Amino acid sequence: MSLDKKTVAERYAKALFELVDADNELDQTYQELIALRQVFEDNEGLDTALAGVQLSLDEKKSLIENLKQGASKYVANLIQMVFDYGRIDCMVAIIDEFERRYDRKKKRMHADVTTAIQLDKQQEDQLKANLAQRFGANEVTLTEHVDPEILGGVIVHVNNKTLDGSLSSKIKQIRRLLVR
Repeated sequence: MSLDKKTVAERYAKALFELVDADNELDQTYQELIALRQVFEDNEGLDTALAGVQLSLDEKKSLIENLKQGASKYVANLIQMVFDYGRIDCMVAIIDEFERRYDRKKKRMHADVTTAIQLDKQQEDQLKANLAQRFGANEVTLTEHVDPEILGGVIVHVNNKTLDGSLSSKIKQIRRLLVR
């Protein structure tokens, strides 16, 4: 039975995370993996090319050696193992899962924020502080989106939760109450 990409990513990320955490190499490995993910994102189709039949085995091995160049033994071994086991197309998913585990350990969180207008620095800092306090995070990073359709307020997507404090949703809620 073939494993899905999510299961593969979870298994490889968990094994790597536990290994580098025990060896006190967590931060360095995290930085390397983020750089590796950027290589895959900057070279769209790299994972497909490495997994596909378009390139010869020698060409693939050459690319793998380039990816491993300058990497720690942990990241180099991950790249080689994932390639050898035919899972190179899961590399970005593995890195994403590793980052989720890293964020959980470091109590970091990422939030997608939608507002009607761009937040200023003070509003952004206040929102980060409120989210950090509410979710017990040490660090909060925001990805901001501006959508005038929400009229005002803020919609936050964080930790698989949606906090909708938008004016448009409050107006809809009032309408529903008035219709009853």
